[in-house]
Amino acid sequence: MGITDWLLKPLGWLFARHPEWRDAFGRLLLSIGHSYYWGLAAVFALFGGWNLVGHPFDNQLAHDSFDLLMRQRPIAYPADTEVVVLDIDEASLAAMGSQYGRWPWPREVLGLVGAKIEAAGARAIIFDILFADEDVANPGSEAAFDQYVQSSDRSFFPAVRLNPADDGASQITLSMLKFAQPDAEFPASQVNGRRTVALMTPYFKSIYDGARVGTNNIYPDADNVVRWYSSFETLAGYRIPSLPYRVAQVLRWPLPHQAHNLINWPKGATPYRTFGFARVLEAVRSGDAGFLAQFSGKVVVVGSTAPELNDIKATPMDSRYAGINVLATVIDNIKNGRFLRPLSPGWIWGLELLMLVASAELFTRTNQALTVAKYFFIVPGMLLAVSLLSVSVSDWLIDLSVPAAVVLGYFTFAKLFDTNVRGFVAGTGPYAATAREAAGQLQIACLPASLSREQVLELVAERGSSIKLWEPEAAGLGKLWAAQGWVIWRWQLQGDATAEKGLDIKWLEAQTETPDEAFSLATAIAQAAASARREKT
Repeated sequence: MGITDWLLKPLGWLFARHPEWRDAFGRLLLSIGHSYYWGLAAVFALFGGWNLVGHPFDNQLAHDSFDLLMRQRPIAYPADTEVVVLDIDEASLAAMGSQYGRWPWPREVLGLVGAKIEAAGARAIIFDILFADEDVANPGSEAAFDQYVQSSDRSFFPAVRLNPADDGASQITLSMLKFAQPDAEFPASQVNGRRTVALMTPYFKSIYDGARVGTNNIYPDADNVVRWYSSFETLAGYRIPSLPYRVAQVLRWPLPHQAHNLINWPKGATPYRTFGFARVLEAVRSGDAGFLAQFSGKVVVVGSTAPELNDIKATPMDSRYAGINVLATVIDNIKNGRFLRPLSPGWIWGLELLMLVASAELFTRTNQALTVAKYFFIVPGMLLAVSLLSVSVSDWLIDLSVPAAVVLGYFTFAKLFDTNVRGFVAGTGPYAATAREAAGQLQIACLPASLSREQVLELVAERGSSIKLWEPEAAGLGKLWAAQGWVIWRWQLQGDATAEKGLDIKWLEAQTETPDEAFSLATAIAQAAASARREKT
């Protein structure tokens, strides 16, 4: 049973108990007529516009649609081979545990590996590790790491943006941040370097002085899935860069113009070439220059995929996506200018309007709406194909899930109205003859084909349930009977000899016991059509 049939069941139950309401309701539907479809289109158009300007009725629909596009697109965004991951993975934690104990390790180990990778020609080393506190148990190790930072010109370090609500309690002012600069787009009068900002910055002064620092905050959507990244924050006329944005500034990559960017995800949960930290440390200690040469020209992101270090995020690609791979993906997106660009709401709404107008035209100007409705599942499939194509061959995101939902909703309500009108006109479904009417004599007649459908419907509306139009195509009898003219029928009760006004209708009595005997009805229609042809000749 389709959804339309399910929705009509209460109406059938009501009319079975109150047959006198049947004609009044049916005539009301006919009097509304085509204006219903255009009014419904206007309602859905306003709803679609309201949804797109900041009042989404279902954010999860757009989220799920985006996630599906990212996973199923036939041509995925290729991961940049110059971006590699130096992974503090479970194997490295186990291998180095006997010498250094549990994480965190002494920082001189990170400095040693970083220095050797830089010497091998790495273009940048980006730490996804917050050095927020002093390691008081290893002062010598701290000094060695500090020396590495001072001698390095290619290492980058994260800060953490704390809750903006705590800005007033902070003692850090914007003018203190060497990695943040006044935004050129703001007039000098609007720049306030004394504005305080809540940040967790690296402990080492050498990192602070090097100014190769940026925030690395990942903000998931309401469903806890990461889809967007904040490239920078504008505050009191200053631009506070994210870590990938700061890397792009130093390495002179093209900078994104928007603060919040939709991440273009490469295929798979581990899209970037990954080196285990323990294996790299082994190569450093053994002087394996051939192995270290693999880092020449690379952008190396240092972090952890080990679940026990709790840096796992949910993304469209995988529910357990390592945070280090999120950072690598954002760096890749900025380096190659490949953040996704969603189609503007104005274009989406324009497409919704076009589809709604086409749907209204289908219901008002043709007699094929129900036929099209049977195959309407093709339309969402076509829209999905367009969306998949957009993210496969370009950086544009043309997500048509909301327009598809709007038009599908329109078709549902329009089809329900159309089915009711057809049911009343043809005397089927909830509008079928009552038991008392079925006890009468079935009469069939043919009207000239020169009459328009609107004229025939006027006759039906005038007579109510006394005259019904047989819809041959809907009944499966094909176009043969439609070519003979309009076929109408009625149940004539005994003693009811009401004269018909306006048209000279010649009724033919058909031999059938109940109104549900389709074969007998078809035979009666054939007889009526043959009689009409004989009269014309």
